[in-house]
Amino acid sequence: MVEVELKFQLPESKKKTVQQYLKKHKAQQIHLQAKYYDTPDRLLAKNGMALRLRKENDLWVQTFKAAGQSHLHRVEEEVFLGQCDQAPDLNIDLYKDNKAVTNLLAQVLGTEVEKLSLQFETDVQRTYHVFEADDTAIEVCLDDGVVKTATTQSKICEVEFELKQGAVKTLIQFAHQWIDRYELWLDVRSKAERGNLLALGRAVSPAVYAKSLNLNKDISAEQALKKIVENCLGQFLPNMAAIADEVAEAEHIHQARVSLRRLRSALRHFSTWSSELNPVWEEQIAELFRELGDTRDEDAVRTEILPMIVQHGSPELLLPISEQPLKNLATRFKSADTIKLLLGLLAFAYSEEDSQSTHRKLKKQIEKSLDKLHHQVVSQAQHFTELEVTEQHQIRKKVKQLRYCIEFISSLYPSKNVQQFLKQLQPLQNTLGFYNDLFIAEDIFNKAIEHDPYFWFALGWIKAKQPYLQNQSAEALQKFNQVKTFW
Repeated sequence: MVEVELKFQLPESKKKTVQQYLKKHKAQQIHLQAKYYDTPDRLLAKNGMALRLRKENDLWVQTFKAAGQSHLHRVEEEVFLGQCDQAPDLNIDLYKDNKAVTNLLAQVLGTEVEKLSLQFETDVQRTYHVFEADDTAIEVCLDDGVVKTATTQSKICEVEFELKQGAVKTLIQFAHQWIDRYELWLDVRSKAERGNLLALGRAVSPAVYAKSLNLNKDISAEQALKKIVENCLGQFLPNMAAIADEVAEAEHIHQARVSLRRLRSALRHFSTWSSELNPVWEEQIAELFRELGDTRDEDAVRTEILPMIVQHGSPELLLPISEQPLKNLATRFKSADTIKLLLGLLAFAYSEEDSQSTHRKLKKQIEKSLDKLHHQVVSQAQHFTELEVTEQHQIRKKVKQLRYCIEFISSLYPSKNVQQFLKQLQPLQNTLGFYNDLFIAEDIFNKAIEHDPYFWFALGWIKAKQPYLQNQSAEALQKFNQVKTFW
């Protein structure tokens, strides 16, 4: 069975208000005590799966969970065990008649089934009620409790909206009205993930990177764009949750920025594919991107530019560490405006399309969009060195956007042709990226001179290098101008 749900973290200060609201609707309560099992090296967790035994008041249920097609969907298979004289043991054989589950477990566990053991537990008081309207049924659950190991525990205070009947878009619209009222913030991390981290003594899961996208050749351009938005959110939401919870590392922030760049590229260059796009999204996403700061820029200068300068005779140079204002970022990512933006994007990604378009139309739209973007990249190939620096860096951005857009639609074309084109695009992107980094470094070094005069040497090296990289960029652009497109 595939479940569709949205999960939000609830501020402790709002818990009582939500409890009172649900009580007014004659909500029910149930005591849930769950035990989660995995191998010592966390084979299930690494593959987005979970096995648990849960006591629901006096009844026991064994449940298998696996990641679904998106962060809104998940596979969940339950076996009801009823009342038991004593706590039952985990029994994989209960799924022997369910080929989907047994195949997944076999693929992940192999011969390691015997190593499954208790890793952590949850103890939750759930208050829940099913709201019904217009052929839609949505169960709202308030979970208040703890996730714990033998030595430590962490608080659980979250609200889940599960679609029992109706459209995903209706579920999202329903959740929308709770955002302002209760300061909910979107969190795609499961209790299983949080428990696994607690058991491992870690604060956060690794940053999530972009995943390849396989588009069905028969879908319309609008359906393709929705799949692309969904793919970008799949990268953004887990990294955003780490930032909002103030446990993010530098890579979470960097990957959140990458996902927003990818999303902006799609919305900007594929905007004609759908009439459902909200025109304010692009600026809202751009503002979020700016809020994430210049972590990547400083890291690039520190790890790539400075070592080169030292190699050319400079003494060791240390940039002052500028602390990323994670608390400010967390506040922004929990804000009602941000959550509403994300819900709007999710509603777009999962909305149904009324009209059916042809495969030919999708390819035609791709050709139109990529032709226009490709022209924006190569149109100034002969005059690159005559452009203002800001115009040169605009071309760099277009090159990066072209790469993202190609990656989105690459599954529709012969892999060899796509890879050949990207192979020709990569040197241009690298050269323009390095050229841009020199100007970022110049700005940073101008500020660093105040506390370390040795940065004058670094600044001189940068100024001498810029004309050389400008010419290299111009040559790379002219060379790329001769590359034949594959679409």
